[in-house]
Amino acid sequence: MPAIELLQNKLSSADSTPLYLQLTQHIKQLILDGQIPIGSLLPSEPELVEKLSISRSTVRQALSHLEAQGYVVRRRGKGTYASKPKIKRRLSRLCSFTKQMEELGLRPGSEVIEFELIADDKHIAMHGRKGDAYKIVRKRYTQGLPFMIDTVFVPIYLAPGLVYEDLQGTSLYDIVEKKTGHVPYRATESYEVVKLTVQQKELLETDSDTAFLVHRISRMMSGELFEVASMLCPHPHQSLRYLHHS
Repeated sequence: MPAIELLQNKLSSADSTPLYLQLTQHIKQLILDGQIPIGSLLPSEPELVEKLSISRSTVRQALSHLEAQGYVVRRRGKGTYASKPKIKRRLSRLCSFTKQMEELGLRPGSEVIEFELIADDKHIAMHGRKGDAYKIVRKRYTQGLPFMIDTVFVPIYLAPGLVYEDLQGTSLYDIVEKKTGHVPYRATESYEVVKLTVQQKELLETDSDTAFLVHRISRMMSGELFEVASMLCPHPHQSLRYLHHS
């Protein structure tokens, strides 16, 4: 069914909620429910004005809110398209995956899939730290079941002499603190939904086609970069609450 038909008779001037917020919520819900597919073209501003009997300013306010939240993308000369929502938040309390799971009463586990030293790493360079870095890819477990794939780039000076064996059953945060005394103090994370590759589905032992991808940039109290990380979790329905400690 065309999006414009799904929106008709949904707005009410008798409702105390402003019309633009009503329209925002209805379009957002249609996108989340898949009734407006990601990448599909939304009705034009004139069409929304005419079919819904609302003002152009109401339409523009609604679309601006949706764009700010990442639910639509407006392309000049082409129109407005449904988009994957991305959520960003600031974090001021951090702790390791191991500690997070233990505080939740869950049994954590970790398998190192990849460990290498990268000269002049571009990932840390993009965030203001030039130099060599460790790349560590781990498969994380909770209660013995695959939970996520964790990829992290850490400046080498934070853990000089780090070797593969050091990472077996030990938190990277604990290793760094023991070696150099450095700890992460704050971080910025962004979240998005992505499609899993065949290899990722096999590693995570899941039939799910999509996953949450979390990007994290952690810094120390001084503002210096601590890590560039990404976490791929195929179970967005899980209700685990993450506790972030400094």
